[in-house]
Amino acid sequence: MFASRGLTSTQTGHRCASSAKFTSTRELNHDRECVRISETEDEKHPIRSLACALMSAVFCPILGFIALFYAMRAVRTYNQGFYAEATTFYKKAIRWSLITFVIGLTIGSIILFSIFVKIVLFI
Repeated sequence: MFASRGLTSTQTGHRCASSAKFTSTRELNHDRECVRISETEDEKHPIRSLACALMSAVFCPILGFIALFYAMRAVRTYNQGFYAEATTFYKKAIRWSLITFVIGLTIGSIILFSIFVKIVLFI
């Protein structure tokens, strides 16, 4: 009657670890010997998107909150075990972090250039 989120097979809520690449360990039992296999895969941990979002929020606080929102959702869904959903939030957080960083640097450069021009003209 009540199905948990992990048992449903919706497109955004499935627990498919093959689409997300994270570190996993598993144990194999062969003839009373327990062998632990560690598989390290390519994808970065979503906590890194949180660090990028914090840095971009320093440069442009208004748009930085969007990056922080997606980064916190990526970390939360990763901790809940929804790796495919965490990967999409991770990519969105990185994208918004880069957009925020570039816009913040552009606005900051324009402001600093205008201050520099005013100082040079009044000397």
